[in-house]
Amino acid sequence: MVIHSPLPDIKIPETGIIQFLFDNNPHYIPQNRKVLIDAFTGESLTYGKLKDNILRFAATLQDKFDFKHGDVVAIYSPNQIDYSVLLLGTIAAGGSATPANPAYTPKELAYQMEMTGAKILIAHPSNVELALIAADMVSLPKERIFVFGGSAINGVLPYSQVFFNERRASPIELTAEETKDSVAYLCFSSGTTGKLSIYVFGETGRYNHSNPLDAIHSNMTSNVMQFHTLDHAFINADKDTALGVLPFYHMFALSVLLHSMLYMGIPLYVMPQFDLVRFCKTVQEQKITFSALVPPIILLLAKNPVVDQYDITSLKLAICGAAPLGKELSHQVRKRIPTMIVKQGYGLTETSPCAIIEPTDRVIDAGSVGVLMSSMTAKIVDEEGKEVATGERGELWLKGPNIMKFSHSYIDLKGYINNPEQTAGCIDEDGYFHSGDVAVQDENGHFFIVDRIKELIKYKGFQVPPAELEAILVNSPIVADCAVIGVYDADQATELPRGYITLNPDIPESEDTANTIKKFVSDQVVHYKQLRSIRFIKEVPKSPAGKILRKVLREMAAEEEKQLRLKNKL
Repeated sequence: MVIHSPLPDIKIPETGIIQFLFDNNPHYIPQNRKVLIDAFTGESLTYGKLKDNILRFAATLQDKFDFKHGDVVAIYSPNQIDYSVLLLGTIAAGGSATPANPAYTPKELAYQMEMTGAKILIAHPSNVELALIAADMVSLPKERIFVFGGSAINGVLPYSQVFFNERRASPIELTAEETKDSVAYLCFSSGTTGKLSIYVFGETGRYNHSNPLDAIHSNMTSNVMQFHTLDHAFINADKDTALGVLPFYHMFALSVLLHSMLYMGIPLYVMPQFDLVRFCKTVQEQKITFSALVPPIILLLAKNPVVDQYDITSLKLAICGAAPLGKELSHQVRKRIPTMIVKQGYGLTETSPCAIIEPTDRVIDAGSVGVLMSSMTAKIVDEEGKEVATGERGELWLKGPNIMKFSHSYIDLKGYINNPEQTAGCIDEDGYFHSGDVAVQDENGHFFIVDRIKELIKYKGFQVPPAELEAILVNSPIVADCAVIGVYDADQATELPRGYITLNPDIPESEDTANTIKKFVSDQVVHYKQLRSIRFIKEVPKSPAGKILRKVLREMAAEEEKQLRLKNKL
């Protein structure tokens, strides 16, 4: 059967993101209210100053860089209070922003810039040298590279010295139909397969990278409205403050923190990177009431003794997403911080991202990810695509105004950029997105994610495609064959990428060899994609058709864990 959301339908916004946030916002937000505050320095932006800077940034894009519809600005930085200036200023000028992981290697950043056609790159002092290397790889002139902060670095000017002239742009107006077809953000996700193989920059090897997706205006505004409908009774600007610790380039933070908090006028304290002491200190001093978190942070809050040194009882609500939160861990953190409700949510970049969230007033204590968001429908289907009965397992299909679209417009089409086959393969003719996750819905409408079809490893909320690591490993001169899986580590509350390696003849199966292989990979990937362990095997298990039998490897990992537990008991 088709599953309908139990929540009231939203009125789908008919304006672009800028007008939605600033001009047609039903919330009264004083111009002098601080809406973005640096948790480390106390520097802030008021609501009025934020909008003014956005319009000045947009004007400079148009006046100095001939910025037009379809042009792209890449943002390569950790969280900053003015991150929204660049995101929303780009949109106000009629273009699209592509936020990049600030820990990307030059090759990974260059890939993202090449795929999105970025015309401007704005980096951070911590990674500007890497940005210059990446820009050179895609032939982006140095005069189109800028940096956060107030000082020039290696000839790269601060964007604030160039972009804030006197003219304020008039934000590009979109019709109701145009909001459904105009790209706002180009975000990267590993998609339902984790595969997008192309040759990059003349390298001899083939690399699998994350797939970029188009997030259109109506996807984002609809998801903000869906979140508002769910939680506006529990979060409001009269009494609440939020803490933004998750990376803003990630769709979870982009939607729930940057967009939703601004729409509701809730002050957001910004942390450039997570630090447990600073997190607890900020919660205590600023009386933070709300945050969006991931399971490894929940683990620290539940177990780390540092937490006992601070009063964080003001924290009343946390949404946990990006990776599964175990039932036991949820119990532990609630026991330690009884004033805080911890609820799970489920979604993907493809769903902008919130699709299912626990209602704050009826969180259940059994590992549920919640109920379907407003104006959405879902199906749970078997391997033949037939809908299953309530309580039965099947693949989760999702449909709603927040789902990425399959229609021609930007580059090749909405969805996975330049990859119509993959988009068509995961969005059917009825508009349902095939998540690749196996779910169960109980008789009360609560969803449980019980497995996943796709092979992605989820490391601390990040998606790690095994095929990408395997493609790198096979280029090692000492590796004959390989496979990569995720192995769950309860102590860290996350999966860890593990490589199963068949070595070339005469290569010793030693710790030094394992470390050599780990370094070979780590030199080419961002930190969260690094292999955390190596196991040597004589032959990688494969089907007659040559497909890696990851199930066999998972069974090997489970047996190893079982034997380790038995040994520890002796």
